[in-house]
Amino acid sequence: MNGISAKKLARDRGIPIKRLMAQLKEAGIAVSSEDDPISGNDQLKFLQHIRANESKDEPGKEVTLSDIELSADLRELNQLLTQAMAERKIQALIKDNNLDSVVEKVVELNQETDEHELLSAAILGRLAAVARSSREQVIFDRADEIFSSEPASIETLEDGDAKSYAATVISYCSASWTREYSYREALAIDTADNARGELLAANLVREESIAAWLSAITDHVTVLRGFENAEARLKRVRRIFGVMRDIAERWRGDVGAEVGARLADCMKAFLTGKLGELDQAVLFGSIDHLLTILRRVIELRFSTALYATTYGMLDQGKKLLGPGVWGRFIDQSVVLPEIRVALLEAALVLARQNRQYKEILSCLLACYTSRPQVAAAIKRHFQDARDLDPEVAEWWRTAGGESEGRRHVEHKVGNNEDAQIGALLIEVDSNREAMGKVGRAVVPLLEISEPVLASTVKKAVDGYQGIDQTARRLARMRKLTKTDLKGERLEYNPLEHELLGGHKAGVRRVKVVRDGIKKEFAGKIKTLVKPWVEPDEE
Repeated sequence: MNGISAKKLARDRGIPIKRLMAQLKEAGIAVSSEDDPISGNDQLKFLQHIRANESKDEPGKEVTLSDIELSADLRELNQLLTQAMAERKIQALIKDNNLDSVVEKVVELNQETDEHELLSAAILGRLAAVARSSREQVIFDRADEIFSSEPASIETLEDGDAKSYAATVISYCSASWTREYSYREALAIDTADNARGELLAANLVREESIAAWLSAITDHVTVLRGFENAEARLKRVRRIFGVMRDIAERWRGDVGAEVGARLADCMKAFLTGKLGELDQAVLFGSIDHLLTILRRVIELRFSTALYATTYGMLDQGKKLLGPGVWGRFIDQSVVLPEIRVALLEAALVLARQNRQYKEILSCLLACYTSRPQVAAAIKRHFQDARDLDPEVAEWWRTAGGESEGRRHVEHKVGNNEDAQIGALLIEVDSNREAMGKVGRAVVPLLEISEPVLASTVKKAVDGYQGIDQTARRLARMRKLTKTDLKGERLEYNPLEHELLGGHKAGVRRVKVVRDGIKKEFAGKIKTLVKPWVEPDEE
């Protein structure tokens, strides 16, 4: 809070500066010169002290509605209201219809001159803050009567509280200048973040979506061009982003289109210059504020988490800061871990849709310092997901690459032939019992009634036996064995089982209806032909 100088307070009260300095000292307020600022809290303390001394001579005297109505100007009226608030008598002063009368007096004095419209707005905003039972609407309904045209900068007001109260009233104005004024002043305000928040929150309601709001804020970045000191500019940016973060976290409305691109644009416009040379705590805090807005966008509409464009500010941040500084940000950020979780969950959703999405993987790579870290994070996040297509899951788990073991198997000579031999062995094995029955029961009957047909069938049975022996011999040569799981009931694992009818989400237990083929590779057992399974209904 900036406050007002002792000299100005003496002039407002119409007393000599020496007398005021003595009174301030009596009230316990340290002021060494007439130019020292007196904060709003100290002004209240001073008025309480003055009122307490006056009460000794005039016991029971307090501010009345008549005092308000007899005020000669806005400053006198403001002092009376300040006194009533300091003495905790404001509720009695504005009870029932008295509030209407006080508001009417403010409007009346405001119309006498347009030099103090912001002060009028600050007075009304202060009244609205103490009004009870939702009576503040009586005040806000008069907002458009305060300003005859666009007012001066809100920074001309004396302290942060006055700026905040005035900003509240401005946010209820419907004049055409309000939107542009609010954006411009919100960025121009130095330290009065409450006022900044009122102006930007009102404009978010006007824009109706976060994306449009971010775009409009970015369009007004030229307000910050006057900064010659890069560190001071960055501190202002952090304050602005912090207020934007708080507003976004309270927002319950629309997200808008291409919000990720708008966040990236905002970051690029506001974070300029040689960022690596600036205070990294301030810089990283600024980026975290924007990441919090990104997190809020995902909370409001999770479908946005499935699109790489939503995370555009990650790639933008890496470009602006450079790999080294960005790596330090990754280590120190308090919000980025939550963005990682959103990206990992998006990857899991996409994997369940049998989709490989290189752009989402690229966003994940921007959240970590190396590809192995990404692969490890995906593996941890996917560890309980057994319903994934094996090839898709492997692509994600290796962060877009393939494991050494998988590459070794795929390039091993004869691997494809082994799989074909294994499939043949299974097919022959599954028909062995049936062909044996044909040879034992059908052929003898045909020899009696159909000798020619019996000869043909016998040749087929003998041929099958030859194929069976050949398949078994080849399997032994290639060291192929059956899984011997037929009839077993198991936990479903898409990496090891082939579900009849295609993969289905939600299947947990399965029954093996046809064996698979396995082989040992370098000491590890590899399934070449998956067992056929069906959902276990028991």
